[in-house]
Amino acid sequence: EKQTTETVIKQADNTTDTGNTITVETSGGAKAELTIEDLNVRSGNTSAIDVKGSSEAEITLKGDNKLETDDASVVHVSEGHVTITGDGTLYADNDSDSDHAKIGSNGSEDMSGSIHITGNAQVTTGDDRHDHGVGGGAAIGSGRRGNMSGGITIDENATVIASSSEDGAGIGSGLRGDMSGTITIGGNATVTGTSGYDGAGIGSGENGTMSGTITIDGNAKVTAWSEEEGAGIGAGEDSGVSGTIRIGGNASVKAGSA
Repeated sequence: EKQTTETVIKQADNTTDTGNTITVETSGGAKAELTIEDLNVRSGNTSAIDVKGSSEAEITLKGDNKLETDDASVVHVSEGHVTITGDGTLYADNDSDSDHAKIGSNGSEDMSGSIHITGNAQVTTGDDRHDHGVGGGAAIGSGRRGNMSGGITIDENATVIASSSEDGAGIGSGLRGDMSGTITIGGNATVTGTSGYDGAGIGSGENGTMSGTITIDGNAKVTAWSEEEGAGIGAGEDSGVSGTIRIGGNASVKAGSA
């Protein structure tokens, strides 16, 4: 079922942040299509954008959007399906002690749905590596103790810079969460995935198994880095890899750890 009108959410004066939030709830196979333009949201312990349950949303970025929370996922998706596209930018950050993903599920919650970043979207998460926080969520994926059994896809001309606060993966699962799903990076995407401490740059967080599939192909340019004992691509510290890592096409990949 397709929307017949475009929903545009624009902040007239974004020099001051607002606590207003967006909730998406669909059923019966419907997809919500919304455009966010020049938003500046700080929503405390509530997600700035909450995609409820198995709902589906396509979010088009226009202008520069800054979304921040304290103790919640910024763009919350667990069972649902979210596409982020457009020509604008999105900056998403939560507190450095937060156990929730910045884009994905909350702490102790699986991310079994899908996150697709595409088009010319530019998505950056806050870089809290030097804030001495103890947060355990992935930057994009699942929160602490949440499994990432769904799918994360970054393609077309998207640019993504994803940095976790502490022991979660940059892209993948949080601390003590398994990465059994799929991470696919292709097209002409440019992606940097960094764990703030012992998670993988792309893969699983510390104490989480990487049993899923990571595919990098096309003309993608990928940098994956762990600040301490995690792998650049694979698993975090004290974790195992039983899954598959595929690199093909004309992809350029740089991966490592401190």
